[in-house]
Amino acid sequence: MKALTTLLGSVILLLVTQIALATERASAEVECKPAGEKLTYDCMIMLKNRKSGAALEGAKIMIKADMPSMSMAHNIPPVHAMPEAKPGHYKARLELEMHGEWVLTMDISGPLRDRVVKKLNFGGPSAMKHDRGHKPDQGHKPDHKQKPDRKHNN
Repeated sequence: MKALTTLLGSVILLLVTQIALATERASAEVECKPAGEKLTYDCMIMLKNRKSGAALEGAKIMIKADMPSMSMAHNIPPVHAMPEAKPGHYKARLELEMHGEWVLTMDISGPLRDRVVKKLNFGGPSAMKHDRGHKPDQGHKPDHKQKPDRKHNN
């Protein structure tokens, strides 16, 4: 009976520990800038513990990028972010296939395990407005959808 009680206590302790660890979540800020080569961007990732706000050091970050508008058609091989000198800062280089909206999925391991997903626009003036939190021009139509000007004969 004592062995069963000890085993049950150990299992409960393990579950409580796992639940406590599971509540530790990451938050990430991502800023990507052109790297000088076509469709290549250097991305800075600022990683923090969501609950405490402390910088997450010693994390391993694998980044996958996909275009949600063209599911499975445009995705790049995963890249690993490298730690920078400043705590919680990581850097990764993305070589995209085209401009537009991309979803970055960051799988984090190390001091905690988590997945953070960020949606970013790459390229073009409306994308830059969107990246800063502004809505793209609602009145602007992409070139491929614009109708040619036609004079009406009345």
